[in-house]
Amino acid sequence: MDIFVIVQQMLVLLCMMILGIIACKVKWIDDHTYGKLSSIVVNILNPCLMISGIMGKDAKPDATSIVQNIILVLVYFVLLILISKPIVKLLRVKKSASNVYQLMLIFSNIGFMGIPVITSIYGTGAMLYIIFYNIAYNTLLYSYAFYVASNNGGAEGEKHSFSLKNFANPGFIACFVTLFIYLTGWTFPDSVGSFFSYVGNSVVPFSMFLIGASFVQNGKKEFFTDIKIYLFMAIKMLVIPIAAAIAIRNIPGVRDWNPTMLGVFILMLSMPVGSMIVMISKQCGADDVEATKGGIFTTLLSVVTIPIVGFFLPM
Repeated sequence: MDIFVIVQQMLVLLCMMILGIIACKVKWIDDHTYGKLSSIVVNILNPCLMISGIMGKDAKPDATSIVQNIILVLVYFVLLILISKPIVKLLRVKKSASNVYQLMLIFSNIGFMGIPVITSIYGTGAMLYIIFYNIAYNTLLYSYAFYVASNNGGAEGEKHSFSLKNFANPGFIACFVTLFIYLTGWTFPDSVGSFFSYVGNSVVPFSMFLIGASFVQNGKKEFFTDIKIYLFMAIKMLVIPIAAAIAIRNIPGVRDWNPTMLGVFILMLSMPVGSMIVMISKQCGADDVEATKGGIFTTLLSVVTIPIVGFFLPM
């Protein structure tokens, strides 16, 4: 992977973020507008991008690649869940925020940030690999994440009970629609493919625009004086993905797998904290201030850390 391509793409995304900052500063976007636009990105644009990523593609991953990708997805989440507690203890995070730090390590921003970054680097052909991460992410988010966030030792907050209704959202449904199209080999008129492509491609500017706006709405100067956030960022966005990349290079057989598939795995590990963790923390009475701090800080620095990780991506 040409590191210049990654740096170039991250600079383009940074410029889009800056536009969001400017729009928020001049009051062209407020809390109400931000919430509505976020809903559009999550419920319309992202699902369309998922579907467009598989429509009209002649060269599709074979069954072996799909199985290998599923293995990587399982490794991704099992690894992060297993190491989350030890890392939180290593950082000596205060007890009231330990569960939030665990969630910030496990649940990265694979939607708002992951999809735009990875498709910018590898193209929409990587979408079929990404949807498996989305399925696992949503399944764990609406079960494990709520469980961990509820165990915060606080008196307030909503205790979560498992419900299938939580999975009835456009993003989760789009993952299975995409898989269905792939498995059945359905073909569609060019006009249908163009529709999903035009709508889905707008995810990149809209997502970056909203991330920029979130800096203005939620960022505070004191966020950047917390040493633990720096250490957390270094472990989450540099140490873990780089260690994974080095491990992959030295595992016989695995290092010969599809380089795009392996690149998606490594880049997913390098993504910043997911924005949903802030909402879940607030709903469950966990430390949503720490979640907000982690989300803003890691997203801002990802412009630098992702290109560094790019040096270690498979060729």
